[in-house]
Amino acid sequence: MKTMNTLKLKARIASLQKKLALAEKSKEPAIRKVVALMKRLGVTPADLASATGTTLKTGSRKLRSSGRRGPAPIKYKDDSGNRWSGRGKTPRWLVAAEKAGKKRENFLV
Repeated sequence: MKTMNTLKLKARIASLQKKLALAEKSKEPAIRKVVALMKRLGVTPADLASATGTTLKTGSRKLRSSGRRGPAPIKYKDDSGNRWSGRGKTPRWLVAAEKAGKKRENFLV
């Protein structure tokens, strides 16, 4: 014998499933616009995956971005041989140079 709580929960689930179906249906026009814009700009799902560092599933295959970036090219260098890619925390040598009045642009490679 089903209790009243079970019947209420099932009714609530049915109501939420209908709301979910409507929400998904309302996404379709937006998705069509995004796909059209991607085609116009030449953007692929793989481009999105690499830019966001996420895994995108398209059809039966998954497009993955490892989430790790490879070694970055050196962006800043001083006369002493100190180097920095521009990623992460600013190194002490560059902070000290900036405090001494030098501009970061002077260290660009």
